[in-house]
Amino acid sequence: MANRSSPPVLPSAPADLLAVAVGGCQAILAWTECGAGGLGFRIERADGIGSGCRFSEIGGVGPHVTAFRDARVKPRATYSYRVHAWNASGDSSHSNVAKVTMPSIGTGP
Repeated sequence: MANRSSPPVLPSAPADLLAVAVGGCQAILAWTECGAGGLGFRIERADGIGSGCRFSEIGGVGPHVTAFRDARVKPRATYSYRVHAWNASGDSSHSNVAKVTMPSIGTGP
């Protein structure tokens, strides 16, 4: 009898990603977790907006954590963010892309 293993099950992609500038020195991200089975989330950022932007991983959070603070931003810069859920089988597809333009330092959210 052949040993048949079930195919790997990837976690569901996060949804409803939002990015909000706070002051000129940080961006707060929040998203909705869709489904169980994830071991955490990977956060990616690109400088600028548009299809030519190159995303790179800037951090991660554990399971059931649906927010992230990016304190490595520059005033008056524009960033694009996306999030992946992950588990032992791999990464989900990415969330929607959220864009934020940082204000000058000292201005409100």
